[in-house]
Amino acid sequence: MKLSPALLYLFMLISPWVVAEESLSDLDLDLDSLMAMDVQVTSAMKRTQSAFETASSIYVLTKEQITRSGVTSVPEALKMVPGLAVRQLDNNQWAISSRGVASRFSSKLLVMIDGQSLYTPEFAAVYWETLNVPLYDIERIEIIRGQGGLLWGSNATNGVINIITKNSIDTRGLYADVSSGSQLNVDTNLRYGGDIGNNGSFRVYGHVKDGQTSDKGIKMAPADFTEQQSAGVRFDFTPNDQWSGLIQGDITQSTLGQNFNGVVDSSNRNISFTGSLDRTDARIMARLENRISPSANQMLQTSWLKQSGEQTYIQEEFESFDLDYQINFLYQDLQFDWGLNYRYNAISFAQSTFIQSGGGFDNLQQYGTLAQAQYNVIADKLDFIVGVKVDHNDLTGWESQPLARLVWKPQNNQVVWLSVSKSVLVPSLLMFNDNYIIDGQRVEEVSPITTGIPEIDRYYIRTYLNGNNKVKSEKSVSYEMGYRLSDTTWALDLSVYHTDTDNVAVIEIDPNIDQFIPVFTMLQAGQIDAAVQALTTTSINFNLVSNAGLTTEGGDVVLSWQPVDNFTAEVGYSYNTFNYDLVDNTFPAIGYDSTSRQLFTKADIHFFEQHNIFASLRVENSDAYRTDNYTALDITWNWAFQPNWAFAIMGKNLFAGTHLEYGNHGETYTQSTFIDESVTFKITAKF
Repeated sequence: MKLSPALLYLFMLISPWVVAEESLSDLDLDLDSLMAMDVQVTSAMKRTQSAFETASSIYVLTKEQITRSGVTSVPEALKMVPGLAVRQLDNNQWAISSRGVASRFSSKLLVMIDGQSLYTPEFAAVYWETLNVPLYDIERIEIIRGQGGLLWGSNATNGVINIITKNSIDTRGLYADVSSGSQLNVDTNLRYGGDIGNNGSFRVYGHVKDGQTSDKGIKMAPADFTEQQSAGVRFDFTPNDQWSGLIQGDITQSTLGQNFNGVVDSSNRNISFTGSLDRTDARIMARLENRISPSANQMLQTSWLKQSGEQTYIQEEFESFDLDYQINFLYQDLQFDWGLNYRYNAISFAQSTFIQSGGGFDNLQQYGTLAQAQYNVIADKLDFIVGVKVDHNDLTGWESQPLARLVWKPQNNQVVWLSVSKSVLVPSLLMFNDNYIIDGQRVEEVSPITTGIPEIDRYYIRTYLNGNNKVKSEKSVSYEMGYRLSDTTWALDLSVYHTDTDNVAVIEIDPNIDQFIPVFTMLQAGQIDAAVQALTTTSINFNLVSNAGLTTEGGDVVLSWQPVDNFTAEVGYSYNTFNYDLVDNTFPAIGYDSTSRQLFTKADIHFFEQHNIFASLRVENSDAYRTDNYTALDITWNWAFQPNWAFAIMGKNLFAGTHLEYGNHGETYTQSTFIDESVTFKITAKF
């Protein structure tokens, strides 16, 4: 589907006839609200709870920060979250993870929109470039750094990102914005919302984006343009005090230019080539909530997701259906949560030049149950939480994920929490089922004998990375501790962690030396041409095995400060180490031993009533991505020159110049570009 920008401009022209909704100059600068200390979150306990009292390393990116920062996508917004590894590959690709090394196609991070999972079992990846959620309709983004398997199931090993969108009752009236800049031709949004009788509300929205390519590539000219259109709708109903529900859906069509690496000819080498990614992403979600009594409520949510992608040498189609039920009730000092879940995945993956499916899996099912109890040991002082999630998947069978937490409030404005949890990472189909042609290995690198003949020694042998249906689920045990303090003008959030992981998937080398004996026999007979020809029938296998250990540890600290009403600031520091325990003849499949440090600061300044400046500074110091360290400043000036009109200028990646954020170019099908400084202009109308 194609949405014309002219349609958006037409709505802007008729906007004076729409009843005013919310003034753009009305800015809430309360410290607790901005720093999310009094925000009610749902991702950590799968029920409403104060973020301040949550026994996990949670960070809430508020709607105020998202709006004022001037970000144009969810991945860009996540750059403001301490402890997240957010690396930009080019103008449309991203690698994002928590408490680990981020990769283009693996993150060990569960990403959701309003609790609807976007996880795809083929690559265990999130296509960040096609995750198109209207930023102006986001209520908050809840980020759990650390394990979330108890509540959200397998594959929430390193963290959970839950994008919470606004109730449509809060988005009535007309909203429109248009952006353009040095790397953006146009980015246009339109949303209209209204009431449905006395018991409901709705909104409909559309989006068109036309983005430019980067200025500088690595091996070839950048091709990372973006052409994207999307449309969506949401309905909310509250017929009475006991029942509420919502239905929402959207569709996004994306055409994205990208540079790739891959083995696509007889050279057996990764070569660079340019192609395009065409994807259509559609989703529908419905939720029904019922307040059974003052001490009990229940929720039923069902969702459908379909992702169809066609890119150079790869075609895939993924469809999922989810059903979740949960009941929560309170009895005296005990709060109990119980739930059931079911997921059906349909997978269609066409054979490609360098990925061959082992077959046998065109669908996957997963089902399970969770139980969680929170007991108030000492009233308003000490809580003990214990729970377990048990589920079954078609690849590794039954898995369990237990958890125990302790929450202590020595003072009303202080919280100390402890957590011990186990999480499970189910192998992706690529690891379990598929064979992958990767960059070839040179004879002189794998053979114990060199011949001195360049045609032989420098020949690249066809090399396969083979999935293994004996690969086990990764199992991680994590120990975490945190402390929070909230005072009148400042707040502190500190967390430390240590995680041990077993059954980590690594690569075992099988050079099969015996296959080279005929080659050496021919060489001894002086048959060089025949020996070279014989090499074309040889291959080296890199096999995935789950026999490694992995230790990650580190911590995050965030200090928030509001000395006066019109100024807030935030300073944070994160530290993470990533260390494998390998057996002989193996090497890591994702990342390698590394240390990452991150320093960031944010400032939100409101002056002259209509003017606001929001700035964030990131200092990235890591040896995990084969890049230089860099410091980048993003700064936005917002001017609400009329109650319903605003103008903004956004400068991004300032100080960093043209820099590289992701240099792991050995990965097949991933080629990054240099990231540039940019300037963007935006005008917004809200009626």
